[in-house]
This record gives sequence, C-alpha cells and structure tokens, in this order.
Amino acid sequence: MYGYHSITSQWLAQGFLGSDPNADLELVGFEYLNILVARSFFQDFKIWDGHVYQFKMHDVVHDFGKYLAGDEFAMEVVECDHLSTNSEKHRHLLVMVDKRMTFPTFISGAEKLRTLITYTGEDALTPNALCSLFNHCGHLRLLDFSGPHGSNHLCNEVPEEVGKLMHLRFISLVFSEKLERLPEALCNILNLESLHLQGCKNLKHLPESIGMLLNLRFLSTSGCFALTHYPKDIRKLTSLRTVLGAITRADRNDDKEFSLSDLGNLKHLRTIRMKVVGNSIEKEEARKAELQNVEELLIYLAGGVEESDIIEALHPPPGIRFSFTDNYWLVPPFLE
Repeated sequence: MYGYHSITSQWLAQGFLGSDPNADLELVGFEYLNILVARSFFQDFKIWDGHVYQFKMHDVVHDFGKYLAGDEFAMEVVECDHLSTNSEKHRHLLVMVDKRMTFPTFISGAEKLRTLITYTGEDALTPNALCSLFNHCGHLRLLDFSGPHGSNHLCNEVPEEVGKLMHLRFISLVFSEKLERLPEALCNILNLESLHLQGCKNLKHLPESIGMLLNLRFLSTSGCFALTHYPKDIRKLTSLRTVLGAITRADRNDDKEFSLSDLGNLKHLRTIRMKVVGNSIEKEEARKAELQNVEELLIYLAGGVEESDIIEALHPPPGIRFSFTDNYWLVPPFLE
C-alpha cells in the first residue's frame, strides 16, 4: 500500500517533479498521480474529499517498471555481513535482510547509489552498520528504513555520521519504535526535503538545530507520542508545504516552543495536521497564524481549549478542508 505523501516526496527527491524551490511541486506530483489513477495504473485507492490518499500498484505495472529500470535497479537478499551489488550500473537498491541476520557492514558499489530501501527484521540496523553505510553512500538522495507495512523496531539509533549524506533529499524512519532521539548532525543535510518520522512512538525530541533545514518541504511526526513539543526554530522552515503531527502551543508564545502564531511564518504551508496544547488560547497571538494559503487543516485538542475558541482565533478561510479529530494519529477520517 502506497501513500500519496510518501510517493510524491520520493518523486521530488529523485528530481522527477522539477527543481524550482518556489514552485508547488507537490501539486505537480498530485496531478501525475491522478493521471496514473485515471489510466488504471493503480488499484484499491482510497479517496478523501476528492483526493487520492492511498493506493496499490498492479503487479503487471510493477514488473514493467522493473523491466524499464534495467540494471539501474537491484533487489538483494542479505546472507552475510558483506553485500555486493554485482553491477557498476546499480543506482537504486532494495536490501532484504533475513530475520536471523543484521544489515551488512559493507555494500560494494555503495558510493554510486542514489536510492536505498531496506526491508529488515527487528533490530537489524545496528549502529556499526549504519556508520559504515553513511560513510560510503555519499551520493544517496533517498533513504528509506521504513520496511514493509506492519514492521517496527527497525532503526533504534541514528549515528552522527548521517550528517555526511549531503545530497540526501528524503529519509524515512517510519515505525522505528525504539528510536528516542535524532542527532543534531541530521541538520547538516541542507538539501533535505522530506523527513518521515511517523510511528516513532518513543522519539522524545526533534533536533534543536532543525531550523537549518531550510529546504524541508515535508515533515511528519504523527504517532510520535513521547514528543512533547516542536522546537521554536520550526518557524524558520519557510519551504514547508506539509506538516503532519505538529505540536503547537495555544496558551503562550515563548522562545522555546512552536506556537500558533509561528504558523504565520510558514507562508507556503498547504497541509497541516496538528495537536494544539495548552489549557487556554492567546487569541491575539493565534490570529497571527494567517492560514490564507492552507488547504487542509486537521486539529486534535490536547488541552482545555474549546473548538469554538480555535475557530474564533484562527478564523479558517473559506474553502479550506478544516475539521477537528479525536484521533491521536491525526489522520483523515477514512483511516481512523
């Protein structure tokens, strides 16, 4: 099962949607997706409010895509601590690790890879293996540790060496349930556009230097239940188009935590699903949110703020897909 946000983020990372940082490239990706759906490339798709959010790919389409990719794509099964891709042409690699094995400490040809996707067992991504990987995969644009649907405990620790992946655009650590922190070195990846952290239920903090990621367009922390706040520097991420699982203070605006008024800095924001915390709301501060460009707003109230107070303070513009939810995951209604 593929998700709209994940697919468009991956297309963006590979440069398939263009490279204009000021353009709504996600909208281009959405249009591409609708064309593929209309031509029956996908099946079992779920639609919410006229928008495709999840879908499956036909087996025939998948096999044809692999045929067109030729030697640029490879799928390897790990049977020892050394993996050879067997071709100088491989640029996109899917690594499958048996439950009895750990991720290889050395991948021959890793320096040429642009894409690495892993399907591993629990605790297979050891710190030593990841350090070696990050030291040798300097040209990666897409790194996906999320594994197949239903997997968890996939990446327990991200070493500081991740900061060496200077060309990285996309990283997914989805359902890494034992992951508690992200290294500050992650913020050295200045080209990073998409950060997928949903389901990292023990993640306690986002990096304090996250404001350095000025090219970040997508951030998801849905299901990060141990996360208590967003750093104030989130307001510096003016390229953001989509934020899922944001934690936003309503009762004050200080120099430590992201607040409702800070939404006003994110002029390009189109979709936000956020948890609003606090037992009251500073209405004057909240009015600075300026949601004129937002197309989808989903709110979970975690404090004592009333829905009517939020509506009065934020004054959602006409035409916005706006609703409240009781779902901690902050997902559209059809996924609840």
